[in-house]
Amino acid sequence: MTLLPAPILNDLNEVPLTRKLLTQVLSDLSERLYRSFKRQVRLVVHGGAVMVLHPSLSHRESTQDVDYVHRSFVSEYRALGFPDAEQRLRMCIAETAYKFSLGADWMNDHADVALPWALECVMTLIPLSQTRFS
Repeated sequence: MTLLPAPILNDLNEVPLTRKLLTQVLSDLSERLYRSFKRQVRLVVHGGAVMVLHPSLSHRESTQDVDYVHRSFVSEYRALGFPDAEQRLRMCIAETAYKFSLGADWMNDHADVALPWALECVMTLIPLSQTRFS
C-alpha cells in the first residue's frame, strides 16, 4: 500500500472538541481506519475525551485533544501483518484533522511516556456508570 504525504496542519489544535464534534471526528477517523486496515481496529483512548463523551461525566464540555495508547496499537497491528501500522494510523489521524480543520496534535500519544512499558494491550474494564466516586 502506497501512502500519500500527510496534509499540512497547524501544530496545535485550538478547536474545542465538544461531545458533538468529537462524535463526528471519531466517526470519520473510524471510517478512515476501516478503509486503511480493511478491518475494525481497536484503539485505546483515555483522558479528557473520555470525560467529554461518557454520559455519566457530563460536567466537562470539551477537550483540546484525544489521548490514545500508541505503543500497544502499533505492536498489535504489526503482529497482525501490518508492518506500516504506525504510518497508516498517523495518516488517518492527519486526514481527519485536515477535514475538520484541527491541529496536528488533536489526537496524540503524549501520555505514552507516563504509561508502563508494555507491548500487549490487556484490558480490565470497570464501567464508570457502576463506579462510586467519593
